[in-house]
Amino acid sequence: MRRSAVILILSLVTYSAQAQFNWWNQTHNWDGATPWTQYMTYSHAFLGPNALPIPTVAGAHKSYASSSAQISLRGDDQFVNWHNEVQLVTGKTLFNVVHQSVEAFRTTTDVRDLRASRGESGEGIQAGDVIVNISHLLYEDGVNGRKELYFTTHLKTAAGPLNNARFTDAPAYAFFFTGRWNLKYSDFWVSSDAGFQVYQTHWVDYPQNDGFLYNLRFTQRMDQGFGVHAELKTFTGYFRDGDWPRILNLSIDRNFNGKSRSALQWTKGLNDYPFSFLSFTHMIFLDQPAKSPQ
Repeated sequence: MRRSAVILILSLVTYSAQAQFNWWNQTHNWDGATPWTQYMTYSHAFLGPNALPIPTVAGAHKSYASSSAQISLRGDDQFVNWHNEVQLVTGKTLFNVVHQSVEAFRTTTDVRDLRASRGESGEGIQAGDVIVNISHLLYEDGVNGRKELYFTTHLKTAAGPLNNARFTDAPAYAFFFTGRWNLKYSDFWVSSDAGFQVYQTHWVDYPQNDGFLYNLRFTQRMDQGFGVHAELKTFTGYFRDGDWPRILNLSIDRNFNGKSRSALQWTKGLNDYPFSFLSFTHMIFLDQPAKSPQ
């Protein structure tokens, strides 16, 4: 009798779950057996803007805490994100932790179905991944300008849920070198990242995607604490299914007496990254400058 009751309850739960996603089953012609995750495309073009971040070395080589917000400029995929970040510098090593804290989003039905999202409403609030970057200064030279070489290990957790196609619910990692050059008697910097990145999929036949990453960044510091930046971030994946993103970042920031910094950035996807958004960041430096003698 007890066994029959358990079987009946399980049957009702299974039937209820199938009924709940009946719209999804019909939209994607579900065969009744294949896991729904196999219908998704795990690439930058078919997931949310922060699902598969392309890593880079932080622009500020100081200890700091920051918070930022992203606001979408795309009508069919609207979102507001809040990110929190902490960086600690110990000797020649930078420890950087980012939490993609909260994302409120709303997409059209067409975008929802293109990504095989399981969220029928196409809107909601989700918490994202935790990202850890550990960068070590391998070489520096202050003669005739400044030259620096870093090696970075990038790790992404599987904290972000998959059902709304905003995150991957799967880990990722990357290893890359960063070179930074500053011209003598100049406040102009060139920075370049080069390495490879790997992220896990939920596909049975192809459990991961890997490819080369390359980033190029130009920075010009100006009077009154202002700085302007132009950055191109790229990843070249294996499947060619929307995994070749080319992302342009243009930003301006302002330092406030070495104690804090605010930045406004525009991000535009040039290829395999169908997003455009504004970001506002405020950073507080934890290593405050020494006070001038009275």
